[in-house]
Amino acid sequence: MTPVSQLLARNADRLRDTAPLLWFNPPADMLALALTVPGGDGRAHTQDYGDWQRLARAGVEATFGAAPPEGEGPWPAIVLTLPREKQRLEMLLHCAAERLEPGGVLWLAGENRSGIKSAASPLRKRFGAVVKVDSARHCALFAARQPLQGQPFLLADYEQTWPLVMDELELEVCSLPGVFAHGRLDPGTRLLLEVLLEREIAGEVLDFGCGAGAIGLVLKHRNPGARVTLLDRSALALQAAARTCELNGLQARILPGDGFTGLHGTFDLIVSNPPFHRGRQAEPRLTPQLLEPARNFLAPGGQLVLVANRHLPYRRWLEQACGHYHVLRENSRYQVLASGRGR
Repeated sequence: MTPVSQLLARNADRLRDTAPLLWFNPPADMLALALTVPGGDGRAHTQDYGDWQRLARAGVEATFGAAPPEGEGPWPAIVLTLPREKQRLEMLLHCAAERLEPGGVLWLAGENRSGIKSAASPLRKRFGAVVKVDSARHCALFAARQPLQGQPFLLADYEQTWPLVMDELELEVCSLPGVFAHGRLDPGTRLLLEVLLEREIAGEVLDFGCGAGAIGLVLKHRNPGARVTLLDRSALALQAAARTCELNGLQARILPGDGFTGLHGTFDLIVSNPPFHRGRQAEPRLTPQLLEPARNFLAPGGQLVLVANRHLPYRRWLEQACGHYHVLRENSRYQVLASGRGR
């Protein structure tokens, strides 16, 4: 049980007294399920597709998306788990404040190392009454009431667009708080694109863990005949990728996915800057778990090309998952690695 879930468990009676609850991005270990509602009249909403699948399998009524459905609520209480990013917290607090009933309460729980100690400041920007009600397990729980009047919540107000310029190619990329490399092209992705732009690409292309869609859509722009699929577990990433497509007049298939689970078909090229963080913590185990099934989704003659942090053992992981690999390019921080499937 995570420390945040332990803190919520010891405050179960306090939370139930404010039910029905909307659980907004509930803890990954799903302790929240036991508290979701005493009488089955609560809901959960998550921006993580893998968590949504686990909630659904557990029989919890849950929704997946960048924001809770507008047709639901208002709620007497919302329980929000502290996100990794400060801008994302501000966005979620704005959204939650608008979904509360008059007199309702927002519960915010998080770990000290994730920044919960400084959460009072953004809370007071949205709520007139903010109190820390408990602290334990190196975590804290805040209660916020009296939402302040302000501009209506619109997801579009939190979009950030920026130009991606490479090799005489320019795209406008849209991002949202919580999306990887929000508002910029990270150096690992740049190195990967430098390699990919040197080749002609055709057939089925999968941008795995697409974020705002920069990799897949650069390839689509350069190779209009390629059929590009953008896949990510984050609803915010999928929303950003869809907007990036729209801004540039490009077409791509956009899919939610928890790894390769539920994905159908094979691809001539799978490209990725693979995730290895869960929340604020680095979890290198994520990468071998994601790579292992990749070979099964390569068409005959297909290739997996990814960019890797040099300090992580991607070479060993690729060798274990695919049997072989080779280095296409590297610098002091990153390596571009490739592995193929024979014909």
